Amino acid sequence: MSASFADKVQEAVAQRKTPVLMGLDPRVDCIPDDCFSRGKGDEEAIAEGFLNFGTRLLEALKDHIAAVKPQIAFYEALGIPGLQTYAELLKRAKALDVLTIADIKRGDIGSTAEAYAQAHLGGGEGSAGPFEADAVTLNAWLGGDSLEPFFQRCRDHAKGVYLLLHTSNPGSVDLQEADLASGQKVYEHLADLIDGWQGEGEGFSSIGAVVGATWPRQLVELRERLPCTPLLVPGYGSQGGKGEDVAPLYAHGPAPHLINASRSLTFAWMKRGGTLESAALEAVKEMKVDILGGEFA
Repeated sequence: MSASFADKVQEAVAQRKTPVLMGLDPRVDCIPDDCFSRGKGDEEAIAEGFLNFGTRLLEALKDHIAAVKPQIAFYEALGIPGLQTYAELLKRAKALDVLTIADIKRGDIGSTAEAYAQAHLGGGEGSAGPFEADAVTLNAWLGGDSLEPFFQRCRDHAKGVYLLLHTSNPGSVDLQEADLASGQKVYEHLADLIDGWQGEGEGFSSIGAVVGATWPRQLVELRERLPCTPLLVPGYGSQGGKGEDVAPLYAHGPAPHLINASRSLTFAWMKRGGTLESAALEAVKEMKVDILGGEFA
């Protein structure tokens, strides 16, 4: 039996001794000019620059990150050339043995959900998706039936999903902290649903949750409420999350929780100087020490 997605994350965190998830959110004005060999005059030239940017970071940091998370919106904005770059980056990450989490935040029902699942997670052996990744981020607002095509791939093809639970943005409180008649808050009710969707089983589930580092109290609370749930934690660094906020996730050693950093890693050259690669390497090593105080015991 092949390893589950949660097992793969656990192994990557333990072997590389890092919980860092590198987010790829490319922005033209934050990428070194030497990535754009054809200038920035049209979508194709910019897409090529995005490909060079992502490839250089992957090659430099592959031994210092547990996974990579490209945000599809930045590539979609360039049309077909951008999507071609997005697909190629996923392939290059796989070739470098780096787990891929597609930040797509999709949510729909019926055949539409199935089509999204096929596109971004594939269907298994002999049925690859054009944008196939190891896992995806999803919006659970439409309920359990909208998620089932993705859950099926977790069960059958060792894929993973991360459901938005308590996100890092300030406006998340508008809905996620709303009070229900039951006495629960919306995010607490969703946490209970996630627990039920995971079903019975030992160890960590491949159905994970997104919980922001900007909400440290809720992060600790949800870790205790969902002990078998891998967490994807955005909000570290540029958004204000600190190492001390996420360190409790690793109190007992390696665990399949991923701490996302995008701008603070990939655009580190703008503050630190040096090359794209050297600045990102310095930043990722400092981030690991900030979270773990060094390596896992």
